[in-house]
Amino acid sequence: MRSSYLLTTLSCAASVWGHGYVQQLKIGNEYIQAWNPYKDPQQKVSRITRAFKDNGPIPDGEFTTSAITCNVGKTADTQNVPVNATAVVPAGTTVQFLWTDWQSDHPGPIMTYLAKCPGSCSKFKADSGNIWVKSKSPPWASKRLPTVNSTWSATIPKALQNGEYILRHEILGLQRASESGRAQFYPACHQITVTNGGTKALPQGIALPGNYTLTDPGILLEYREISATKPYTPPGMCI
Repeated sequence: MRSSYLLTTLSCAASVWGHGYVQQLKIGNEYIQAWNPYKDPQQKVSRITRAFKDNGPIPDGEFTTSAITCNVGKTADTQNVPVNATAVVPAGTTVQFLWTDWQSDHPGPIMTYLAKCPGSCSKFKADSGNIWVKSKSPPWASKRLPTVNSTWSATIPKALQNGEYILRHEILGLQRASESGRAQFYPACHQITVTNGGTKALPQGIALPGNYTLTDPGILLEYREISATKPYTPPGMCI
């Protein structure tokens, strides 16, 4: 069983936390290796995923900086560096994100965004402008990811325009979110080329950095107080 949500349904809710990263993407029947922060720097391989430092979260408080766009690099020069490769994704295809083993004892949302590159993604950092369009998030389910083989899914809209896009997928850990700046984000950016699409352009989205703030009620909160009468809304505008 896998959890799957359409990028075309743009509304919000929640789901998981722990140390890890997306190790593979499955597009149709093809498995594509994502960036491995422990092996790929030495091998100098080409991936569709922009490089990041390790399996840890963005450092405390830095989610308000450009680190939030596509994760932290080992140095400032290696952070959010566009790559040359893209994965071909026919419109209407479901993309599965295969995470490393994930801990289930800390809640938080899983969120997926899409941004259109103005031409080639290899020349686009995507760290400014209201370009990130968020997909539907599932209902609150902190233990769901480990129960579905650490696999999450999103479907590229059938009517989406052809072209190159960045598919940004992240988990937000809320275990320490009652302290300012200590919510834990685990984002990664995967470059794709959409084919066989339609005429629908992405609507205006949010800026990353810019939209996530230290005082956002979806980022600074005591998650143990969440209830039916005090529901949780993840950060990031859903359209």
